[in-house]
Amino acid sequence: MKTIILACVLCLVLPSVALPELAGDVAPREEIVRLNAEDAPVYEVGLEDCVRHAVLNSFEAKLAKLDLLVAETRKTYAEAVFDTILFGSAGYIEDKRKTASFFGGEDIQTNIYMGGVRKRVPSGTELTVSWRDQRDRTDSPLVSPNPSHTAQLTFEAVQPVLRNTFGFIDRSTITLASLAVMNADLETRERIEQLIADVEKAYWAVVYRKKALDINADMLNRAEELYGAVKRNFDLGLAERPDVLATQANVLIRKKDVILAKDKYRRSREDLKFLMNVPADAKLSPRETFSREVEEPSLEKSIRTAFRNSRVYRKLKGEVEIRDVTLKMESNRLWPELDLEGTFAMNGLDSDFAKAAGSTVVMDNTYCYAGVRFSFPLENSMARAERDRALHEKEKALLALKREERSIITRTGNALGSLVSFNRAVSKVGKAVGLQEEKLREEEKRFASGRSSTKNLIDYQEDLLRAEMQEAAEFFARETARVDLEKEMNVLLEKYERLL
Repeated sequence: MKTIILACVLCLVLPSVALPELAGDVAPREEIVRLNAEDAPVYEVGLEDCVRHAVLNSFEAKLAKLDLLVAETRKTYAEAVFDTILFGSAGYIEDKRKTASFFGGEDIQTNIYMGGVRKRVPSGTELTVSWRDQRDRTDSPLVSPNPSHTAQLTFEAVQPVLRNTFGFIDRSTITLASLAVMNADLETRERIEQLIADVEKAYWAVVYRKKALDINADMLNRAEELYGAVKRNFDLGLAERPDVLATQANVLIRKKDVILAKDKYRRSREDLKFLMNVPADAKLSPRETFSREVEEPSLEKSIRTAFRNSRVYRKLKGEVEIRDVTLKMESNRLWPELDLEGTFAMNGLDSDFAKAAGSTVVMDNTYCYAGVRFSFPLENSMARAERDRALHEKEKALLALKREERSIITRTGNALGSLVSFNRAVSKVGKAVGLQEEKLREEEKRFASGRSSTKNLIDYQEDLLRAEMQEAAEFFARETARVDLEKEMNVLLEKYERLL
């Protein structure tokens, strides 16, 4: 009897003496997984909320829109060739130089005033209307009238006939600018859709990391419960010290997993906040959860939609058109410069300015000129080089378009294949998780009845953890594959257009 009493006393005393570190090493689960005080309040956000906020406020969206505005100035710049130009000048000359002529005066004063407008019209014709008045005063007695006003109204026209034929290059330059603006608009939409895809992936990454944190926290709870049960058995003399040490190590490992999971969850939220351009102190939590099934469109429908909506494909088609127009322009520059010129002027001469100016609208004193101006470099090396380069650039654009056609088919098929595979994988791993949970429950029953070991239970918990983490990873991979497919089909921007 004394021996039995002594054994019972030792069972109660030895644990507190031999295992003093246990009480301090295992903290309550709440201290591990609860959010810190500075994390409150936390705002739940849905996927649509994040996408809308990102498109309206993110740095990438703002940069894309500004790039479009910059590109739109190219058209205005090209149209400047048809701007109306107002010109003018005024000058005064005083000449007291000695001259060899007996009739020349020794003090000549001249005032010159001139102004006009010049404009090039879409036909390439350059039209100029100018008016000039020259006032002359001299001390020579042989000049009459003195002082005198010579006023002249002039009309000039220059029409290119060969190079820049009837304004072909001028109009083509504006066409190129318009096509460039259209491509810039497609590029802006493509960048915004890529932003939407990045936000969706970042959002599902937050959901995944939150799920991983919940899984690790649940495993920590199971590890703590196992540790408590083993410790109680040890106190009763029903468990060995290695079992206690094993469960204690298991708790510490699970605590480590929770700490790392919390950090990954925090980092994923920071990545999402950066894409959304929200304040750094904002606390976000995802409202969405992973769904079991995702719709799988047919391959034919996916490829057809991708070709219909692909902005990259339309941009490359626009690039082909740009290269075609450029080639025609450079071919036109091979021609000589041959311009038709014409001038018609009317002038008036009088000592009175008003009378001289009035004579400029009378057909009595007229001047007419018609001519041809010709210019052509004999080697014409620059024009030929530019034409050859434009030809090769067009060939490159056509090849790029054909490559994109093949790439759309390949990328869309691969994206759809990945989505189908991950859908199947999610279904399989979900069943595996259910089996692992059932296996662990059965083993816990055996452990409670003393027919299982601590190691088996820890191993089974590890098996369930791996299965649940694999399931969460496959969910995330499946959502990423869905986003990739929708991006290849170019339907993301259309899907959220009503929100923007």
